[in-house]
Amino acid sequence: MKIIAHRGASGEFPENSLLAFEQAIAQGCDGIEFDVQYHHASGEFILLHDQYLQYNGQRTHYNQLTLTQLLDLPPSKNQNICTLPEALRTISKHCFINIELKSAAQGSALLHEIAKLNQLIKKVINKGVITEEQLILSSFNHHALLPLSALLPNACTAALIACCPINYAEFCQPLKVAQLNLAIDCLNQEIVTDAHKRGLAVWVYTVDNIDEIKQCLSFGVDGIFTNFPNRLRKMLLSLQ
Repeated sequence: MKIIAHRGASGEFPENSLLAFEQAIAQGCDGIEFDVQYHHASGEFILLHDQYLQYNGQRTHYNQLTLTQLLDLPPSKNQNICTLPEALRTISKHCFINIELKSAAQGSALLHEIAKLNQLIKKVINKGVITEEQLILSSFNHHALLPLSALLPNACTAALIACCPINYAEFCQPLKVAQLNLAIDCLNQEIVTDAHKRGLAVWVYTVDNIDEIKQCLSFGVDGIFTNFPNRLRKMLLSLQ
């Protein structure tokens, strides 16, 4: 069972932060997952789960701020922004890296985002910081998965869902993904079995309590996203 730190060790440290990644590595996680958003003005990708954040007491879309303003925001539990290259340098080759692309863009706008993402990732790979093989690229925007797979063929792509599809994992076939990342609330034996029959790994998010861990084990899940990687490791050892 793979243990993936959800936004880093986010149960104890600010989510999607360099500190949360450092602590997840220290806690012996198998992988780290984080969210990236495309910042239009700078052409950078920043680590941020939600599109809106608090700026000077106002609810503000991140694209209304400059990159400098975003990076200078005071740290908080849900907000401690860094750039994608900073995150990749921090994690380096310590573990798997699951980059979740947060985007609803379509058509040429989506292809532009993907081209920029590929450019940034390739630059870090060429510097020897990470390898393409340690990457998992996931998104709820399934339109992004085929072009990402074409640009980074040695990386794993994963379809993110928070539902129970009528044909279970069949929808993954035209996407040519290797993995299904599934919400715990939608987990059932049928979808895991069907995914495995299709050669797909199944990772489940976000799992922190013992009953859900037992359910994942009984269904044969391959990986668990957790906010508490060290605690999950101890729980898994106690259940063996």
